[in-house]
Amino acid sequence: MNDMIIVLKEQLKNLGMIFRVSKYEERATYQSHYLGILWEVLNPIIQVGIYYLIFGLGFYGGRQVEGAPFIVWMMIGLSVWLFMNSAILGTSNSIFQKMYLISKMNFPVSVLPSINIASNLTAFFAMFGVTIVVALSQNVIITFKWIQFVYFFICMIAFLFSLGIFSATMTVLIRDYHMILQSIVRVLLYLSGVIWNIKDANFPVLFKAILELNPIFYIIDGFRAALLSGDWFWVDYQHLIFFWAITLLTFFVGAHLHVKFRARFVDLS
Repeated sequence: MNDMIIVLKEQLKNLGMIFRVSKYEERATYQSHYLGILWEVLNPIIQVGIYYLIFGLGFYGGRQVEGAPFIVWMMIGLSVWLFMNSAILGTSNSIFQKMYLISKMNFPVSVLPSINIASNLTAFFAMFGVTIVVALSQNVIITFKWIQFVYFFICMIAFLFSLGIFSATMTVLIRDYHMILQSIVRVLLYLSGVIWNIKDANFPVLFKAILELNPIFYIIDGFRAALLSGDWFWVDYQHLIFFWAITLLTFFVGAHLHVKFRARFVDLS
């Protein structure tokens, strides 16, 4: 518990620095590109187009999913997934890639995963904004349930940071961890309900129940429920409790490992 408090205090104390550095890294990424930061929107839109051609027109044949146009349903899932995918892999490598700074500068290493998450936020909000425009053009109605976006956004950031502090530490301790994580994330695209509906899938009940325990599925399904007038988040209290239990457990283990080994990161790299 003390390790969790230490790591959280470091985030709050350095919140300003986290956002300043994330903006610098964001600009540096696209500095040599003619279209610059526009690529943060263009890249996901191109991916949405490809997935829609394959799944929307091919697999689903233009049908609705959970009472919503497939393009809207899919764009909500992909907006969340593309952000989480980038953040999961980015936070995992965030400490190892900045090892040269750790040896030269005095700053809390635990903020590096947070910087990576923050640097991806512009792309997420831009893509989600495009998704909302498309949703409104497809006659999706704005309701008071849209306020649940705030709750599921908090869920997403909490999970990404918890997993990020764990993964970033593990990547330094075991270099193969990042490669294993990359493979797992590729599979999770198809096991998290991003581009096809797990709820309607012709799976055994037990297998479907296991898939729905996936924290990424909980977040994606939650954003869809919020924007497409599904149930309030507290109705499915079993998955709510399980999600936060997994998130807190991951943070507990990650914070403990991080505080225990960070003084030796330079030697271990």
